[in-house]
Amino acid sequence: MIRAVLTVVIVLVMAWWCSRLLGKQWAVRATGSGNIELIEQLQVGQDRRILLMKVGEKCFLVGVSPAGIQLLSEVEGDFKTPRSPEMPAGTQLPFREFLKQHRDKWEGRR
Repeated sequence: MIRAVLTVVIVLVMAWWCSRLLGKQWAVRATGSGNIELIEQLQVGQDRRILLMKVGEKCFLVGVSPAGIQLLSEVEGDFKTPRSPEMPAGTQLPFREFLKQHRDKWEGRR
């Protein structure tokens, strides 16, 4: 009985870990040289989104669907990329950030 419960717990933990790993791979991320920025996106259907993108100094509305990607229009205005909110004072950093900040110090001690 204990072996069966332990097996179920291990399967659940592995499923949780795999879902986090796949979620990070499929997430939309700002990568590259910084010439293209995703300012905002709006889900308009199960597999359909409208993206507000900034390329250089111009902004574009782009439609994304299973059929492909289509330029909807060029828009005018001063759109800024949203920044992540600041953490309140006294809040601990996530472990990943803590590790990045202290990795060099730890490697220097070796």
